[in-house]
Amino acid sequence: MSAESLIMQSVVITIIGMLIVFVFLIIMVGMMHVLAWLVKVLEKYFPQTVAQPAAAAAADNSLIAIAIATAKRFQSK
Repeated sequence: MSAESLIMQSVVITIIGMLIVFVFLIIMVGMMHVLAWLVKVLEKYFPQTVAQPAAAAAADNSLIAIAIATAKRFQSK
């Protein structure tokens, strides 16, 4: 085998590999679009429950207050 033949084979194998990856990525993006559409359709039949923002905010505020009080207590020691 000559060097030119080996180089041509390597170029062909590289191009085939890149095409396989490119086709896989196109299929993957297509499947993601299909799944996004499916989620939108299923959301109509199975809606997600939304947490109450006021209760979550109150819990967060109490945790923040505890963290501040703890930090100040340990800072004064």
